[in-house]
Amino acid sequence: MQWGNVLAIWVALAVLAVANGILREKAVKPRTGERWAHLISTLVLSVVILVVSVFSLPWTGAKSLTAAWEVGALWTGLTLAFEFFAGHYLFGNPWSKILADYDPTHGRVWMLVPVVTLFGPPLAFVGVPAQFAVPYAVSQVFAVVTLAFAFGRPKVARWVMAALFSYAAVHNALFAVFSPQEYQGFASMMLVGWYREIVEGPFRTSATAWLAVIALGQAIVALCLAMGGQRLWVGVAGVIVFLVALLPFGVGSAFPFGVVVSLAALVVYGVEVEAETGLRGRVDGQRPAFTAK
Repeated sequence: MQWGNVLAIWVALAVLAVANGILREKAVKPRTGERWAHLISTLVLSVVILVVSVFSLPWTGAKSLTAAWEVGALWTGLTLAFEFFAGHYLFGNPWSKILADYDPTHGRVWMLVPVVTLFGPPLAFVGVPAQFAVPYAVSQVFAVVTLAFAFGRPKVARWVMAALFSYAAVHNALFAVFSPQEYQGFASMMLVGWYREIVEGPFRTSATAWLAVIALGQAIVALCLAMGGQRLWVGVAGVIVFLVALLPFGVGSAFPFGVVVSLAALVVYGVEVEAETGLRGRVDGQRPAFTAK
């Protein structure tokens, strides 16, 4: 491993992150407002990190998936240290403001950046097979559009996610009946070794049962999302559990699709909770900190 190059690449990423922040404050925020500027800058920086990971990984000397994870872990640790300590002591941001950027229920999705930083190198190491390139790209567009709806039209985003999980439930139910071994093709793209062992071991021997349970769970999530109200938290929790559990599939789960859609679910949940809180708080003159308007 060429640790000097690893550190140099991270420094370049840090410079790009600072430039992204300056661009957000000087050019984007005056035109779109703070909330949309935050979303745009988060997405832009995440794309930059993934692109840099793909093109710079050979310079790091990472010759194995484990080594790629080590690169991602170091970059993530340095990024968080820079974000918190430089943000507080150098730029004077209060701890509360820094932490608030990681709270998607208040419309802050900065959590995407460290997750992409961690997964970027191992994802680059495995690569995107040619046959998955188009579905992978379409999945990213779908995820970003869903997140944008979560900010601008949260009810639409909720129904989009309900439709997504309804489709997934039907898809997995059909797989359970007709081709339960289909998922074995994703094993080669796994980013975590013990996940591969599960797919090629217990999952393979009882694929029909596993897929049936998964399909049932996804149907319940879809129903809770569609119904909303007091059942919304069950749907949102289900979205996060299912999609986060798929992250080690890497390209097989269209990473970072799962992270983006999970954040969208949390944003929708925050909007609906604050809307309810706002209605209750009108007597006190309270105003929600984040709304869809």
